[in-house]
Amino acid sequence: MLARWLSGVGIMAHLLLASMFIGTITFAVVAEYRYMRTRDEDWRLLARTFAVIATIFLGVGAAFGTLVEFGLVVLWSNFVTLIGSGLVLPFYFELYAFLMEVVLVPIYVFTWGRFRNGWYHWLIGLVAALGALYSAFNILAVMAAMSMRPPGLEIVELPKSIGQVIQYAAVFTSPSGVLNMFWSGAEIFIFHGILAALILSWSAIVGVTIYSQRRSPKPYKLKALRTMLPALTALIAVEGLVIGHYQGELVVQFDPLKLSAIEGMFWSGFKVDPLLSLLAYGDTAHGFWGYFSWPASIRPPSFLPAFYLGFMVAGGVLLGAWSLGLTLYYYDLHKVKGFGWIKGIERLLVGGGPYALVLLAALASIGGAVTAEVGRQPFVLVKAVPSTTGPPEITGIPVGLGGLYNPTLTLTPWLAALIFAVELVMPALAIYMVYLYLNRRVVE
Repeated sequence: MLARWLSGVGIMAHLLLASMFIGTITFAVVAEYRYMRTRDEDWRLLARTFAVIATIFLGVGAAFGTLVEFGLVVLWSNFVTLIGSGLVLPFYFELYAFLMEVVLVPIYVFTWGRFRNGWYHWLIGLVAALGALYSAFNILAVMAAMSMRPPGLEIVELPKSIGQVIQYAAVFTSPSGVLNMFWSGAEIFIFHGILAALILSWSAIVGVTIYSQRRSPKPYKLKALRTMLPALTALIAVEGLVIGHYQGELVVQFDPLKLSAIEGMFWSGFKVDPLLSLLAYGDTAHGFWGYFSWPASIRPPSFLPAFYLGFMVAGGVLLGAWSLGLTLYYYDLHKVKGFGWIKGIERLLVGGGPYALVLLAALASIGGAVTAEVGRQPFVLVKAVPSTTGPPEITGIPVGLGGLYNPTLTLTPWLAALIFAVELVMPALAIYMVYLYLNRRVVE
């Protein structure tokens, strides 16, 4: 359990760094595009600033990612077997995506003004940003497979444990089946995760910009807010109302046990739930198997509704509402007849905006990550097999002993404390470096 908590904290910290890199490099490219079209120096300043910030997050995130990968190899030895036998293709593609990032991002930062045609420089940044998104695409493909077993992927239990560690392998029934890592269900999961990363990072950027604008108003900060806030609001709407709906339909279809856990369906047997039926099927007549219909040994934790409904859903709704209100305010709609109510809540809306956006985005992201990863426990490569006598049978590779965990590892308290300290220090270091850069190189 201690190893699982350490892995969870490490992965969440790496998720934060990766999300911030994706968001900052994307905004740098957007800002430079605006500069190339308008020749407004404010946009050039913003583009250069966020390009450097993206480089900071890339450097620290890459170093921290190495630590996370080392932890996966040491703590979860069978995971390496799964990569080699069944999940290798996305990791292979991710290597090239990572090379695009580490090669092109420094070139992008250090070649400002070196091209006669500035569009060449912008193109370098665009490809670097696409590399970041493609890297996330492939990593999320693996995470999708762990939550929903791709078509054609079979689990093989080895007749003899290799070194008392590796007991399972995952193989596709045909060589071409490896392409099923990118099946349509995985793509929904992937784009859901990419939008979540952009929302988290842009919420943080907008929050910091609002705080800075209130302390020291500048035209370029207002321009940034008028660009990012409408985009952020649109991303939240698409994430929750479109991609999120399709993601929910996948859970209904492929993991009914996870559905019962995250929705708080704490009953035994088959029961009609009109509201959930309406959301999932468009009518009120469908029934669902309750959480207690499955054996206690395979049920996910009962605290999941707090993360799913309390953090992800409620946090996401409040985040979208706050972002929409800020969009209306910074486009001066509070001066238009019929929108005067915005002025009445200005202190709460704008004064609390920097804190609310960051907090709500963090809560929604944590809720989504815990729902996705913990909700499918205690298995990875989950598959639901229909049954004629009861609830669907849930199969997969167990996460704990006999599955992914290395039973030969002894994790002492002092070693766990050291790992935990590093997991906290690395993101803090990245944030501190950004703080130093912004305070030493501010061009007003």
